[in-house]
Amino acid sequence: MYPYQKTRVVPLAFLIALTAGCAHQQQAPQPSESERLAADYPNADKMTIARGDGAGQSRVVATGLDKPSHEVEPDVYRNRDASRVEVMRGGRYVLVTANATLQQRNLLEQTVNISIPASMTPSVEDGLRYTLLHTGYSLCAPQEEPQELLYSRPLPAAHFRLGPMPLREALQVLAGSAFEVQTDPISRNICYQVRDQRLIEETGHDG
Repeated sequence: MYPYQKTRVVPLAFLIALTAGCAHQQQAPQPSESERLAADYPNADKMTIARGDGAGQSRVVATGLDKPSHEVEPDVYRNRDASRVEVMRGGRYVLVTANATLQQRNLLEQTVNISIPASMTPSVEDGLRYTLLHTGYSLCAPQEEPQELLYSRPLPAAHFRLGPMPLREALQVLAGSAFEVQTDPISRNICYQVRDQRLIEETGHDG
């Protein structure tokens, strides 16, 4: 009976050792993603984490390791799919667009309808400021003598009534062909610069 007991003890000892090894492995958890990144980049305060699946459709920017920020997509001012229009039901038989309109995305495309009373005897500057009311833009101060001269001229009677037309077109018409419109999209100022009127003579060639 002794030899039989000896053959039973050897497998039991092996199982005890195996169980102890598993318990030891469970006591050492794997580091988290944040801990691994902190160890790999100990001095990084800001990093870009690239996706590993190769999709390349989104980008996560981490400011520190605990404050991720995401860019808003899709961006209406970049890579806009003009063929994609979202609509929503506005009534039983009415569908309305759920996207920002062109006039909302580009304020120079908003429609203006100008009607200035003749009794005001306005100057061109008055006409420009009247046109820019409630558009989000303001008229910049004249920078040089040509702009000062433009602003001081009386507004032509033909310009007392303009529109409906896009704001950019009204601003061009009010200044005339001698000036071109310039805009600062940050301060939303409208300025005028003397147009380069060099003439280019085109000659035809037979042959």
